[in-house]
Amino acid sequence: MSRLESPASTPPRVTTRSSGARTRAIALAVMGATASLGACATPSTLAVSPSGVPAFSEDMLSPGFWIRRAPSPDAVLLDADQVAAKRLRAFEPDGGLMDLKRLPATLTRAQVAGWVGEAQRTPIPATIDEQGRPVTEAMLDELRQNAAAGHIPEASAARYGLSVRRTHLRSLPSDRRFFASEDLRDYESLQAGILFPGEPVVIAHQSADQQWLFVVTTQGPAWVKRGDIAEGTADAVFSYVAKAPGRVVTGDQVRTVFTPEAPEVSELELDMGVALPLANVAPGEPVNGASSYASWPVLLPVRGQDGTLAFMSALLRRTADSAPGYLPLTRANILRQAFKFLGERYGWGHQFNARDCSGLTSEVYRAMGLVLPPNSGMQGKSAALNHRLFTAQDSHAERVRALEHAQVGDLVVVPGHVLMIIGHLDGEPYVIQDVPYAVFKDPATQQLRKTKLNQVSVTPLLPLYADDTTLYVDAMTSLVHVTQP
Repeated sequence: MSRLESPASTPPRVTTRSSGARTRAIALAVMGATASLGACATPSTLAVSPSGVPAFSEDMLSPGFWIRRAPSPDAVLLDADQVAAKRLRAFEPDGGLMDLKRLPATLTRAQVAGWVGEAQRTPIPATIDEQGRPVTEAMLDELRQNAAAGHIPEASAARYGLSVRRTHLRSLPSDRRFFASEDLRDYESLQAGILFPGEPVVIAHQSADQQWLFVVTTQGPAWVKRGDIAEGTADAVFSYVAKAPGRVVTGDQVRTVFTPEAPEVSELELDMGVALPLANVAPGEPVNGASSYASWPVLLPVRGQDGTLAFMSALLRRTADSAPGYLPLTRANILRQAFKFLGERYGWGHQFNARDCSGLTSEVYRAMGLVLPPNSGMQGKSAALNHRLFTAQDSHAERVRALEHAQVGDLVVVPGHVLMIIGHLDGEPYVIQDVPYAVFKDPATQQLRKTKLNQVSVTPLLPLYADDTTLYVDAMTSLVHVTQP
């Protein structure tokens, strides 16, 4: 299973890891005459903003603007049982995620070697290194040698662990950074995703230098730093994962309380949707040198000096953006959660302490208990979600009608990119998306105009271009109705 695909940006094109979909330029075109901005303006009267975004006014940057326009914004779209059922379906065949409990207790050489090879496939060519020097085949071979594929035993017992901090997944066991070109440094070749604190892994292999573990995650196989994984029994790992969420992170990112007495759990970064069980702490009982009365005591995995799994209490301030469980799945909550990322820098594979397009959509829904596959291609076809698939046989008019009826929270998937519907103005859909560029036809000159956004942005959807000649709507492969049972 792949975790990443080609980014939605501008040429040069790169090959995708699993779907074969080519990278497309995200191009926004605006029609109609320009006019003054205002709360009642419509897409046909809005000018290109001074920041270079078409059909846009400043009030669109508030979630309240869209909540007021949403039908029944506080109606619960899926109840807790329906959400739980969808969460389970994501781990079924074609759901997009791997159920680690179903992996065999004994791993074969062929199986592990296959995973190692799968992990090495990256959509970003390794052309230059961090200093801008050409990447040679000898440099890559050195990293492949560290993967030690030739030393995988004929059979080995599956080992289990939990991630103890926010840590990157890598295609090869290395921190070295490679890029496709000098002007594409936002996309790093070996970056393969992220693990958040408390995520389970199956440990299948280790690097030659013993600094990296090769693991299978719910997202698929990858390399991770050994020091970021605590190894324990299958029962200890999966029992922790199964605990009821005591606090769910609902902010874009919060941190545990600083504590020098327990550096393992001090100021840990917790991204949106991370669910932590409550620690068994008596009222007022100190935790790591501080009283717990003004904070939530939570339980986190830690790694002992010998690499083994243990658990430790930590404090999460009551003022931190968190909830006592998953948020109700409502249109208002979808919008509030999505807008908490507004303006955040684009982070390919969760680089830059941020997230990319599919990271944005998955974390918004994870705060409400739904788990989405980690890349846009799988989000567009996961058997756990309801979707309308589009092929070349679907006419432009049919596609436009589908978008006219799209609901808040629906996902629009094109090759290499996913966007979230936030509402309609004058019948035209608007989206929130984590996107590098907006390229659109300037209404004044009728020439293509490129605006670097490189952040979570609010933009119109119609009419969009996937390249110089193809409308974005005609490139759409799936319209995902996440909130339908």
